[in-house]
Amino acid sequence: MSVAMRSFAGKRSPDRDLVYLLLLARKYGLQLDDLHRALVKARGSKESRCGSLSIELRQREDKSVCFMFSREQRSVAQAAISEHSVARLRQVPPEFKRLLNREDSMSAANGPQAEKRIGDLQVGLRHVCLRAKVTDKSEVRAVDSRNGEPLVVSVATLSDGTGQIRLPLWNRRIHSVAKNDTVVIRDATVRNFRGEMQLSLPWKTGSISTVHSASGIAR
Repeated sequence: MSVAMRSFAGKRSPDRDLVYLLLLARKYGLQLDDLHRALVKARGSKESRCGSLSIELRQREDKSVCFMFSREQRSVAQAAISEHSVARLRQVPPEFKRLLNREDSMSAANGPQAEKRIGDLQVGLRHVCLRAKVTDKSEVRAVDSRNGEPLVVSVATLSDGTGQIRLPLWNRRIHSVAKNDTVVIRDATVRNFRGEMQLSLPWKTGSISTVHSASGIAR
């Protein structure tokens, strides 16, 4: 986050909650309309999902709601958000969009976080971010890790019109996306596996999130 964004997010004003939600949406590749619906659902039924995030209602007060955000059963954020800021996600003021667009331009200029196309990938690239469609997903199979730990894996095939590439999904990530979903991959590594170029998601830093679900249900 740039100095400008940190300053804006840190201001003691009603806008701070909205900026927090915008940063959360950008970090995890969430559509603002989907996030708004998920927060409203969690407010009423205590839990919901949006992309790769699970949202849980922790506490509700007169004009604010405390939400916990988790990914792959690990808490990634918790915040008290004003009802006003949740409502503003439906129509974000232009000045906030401009600020976020400036952040995106700075990230693109720095290189590693700029979205790439599959046709431009090469073995050895790291910190890869791309948007693609899941055109196929293999059956889940059980394998043993190097230390003998039992694991399960399903291989997703991704395509963006410039080419296709496979991405192994391990354990809890298997059910985070489905065939025909459009997904955003972040912080992936391109590697050679048995003579084939594949993507690999580092367990701690890599992420995959659905930006358009084939089922019409946000995950």
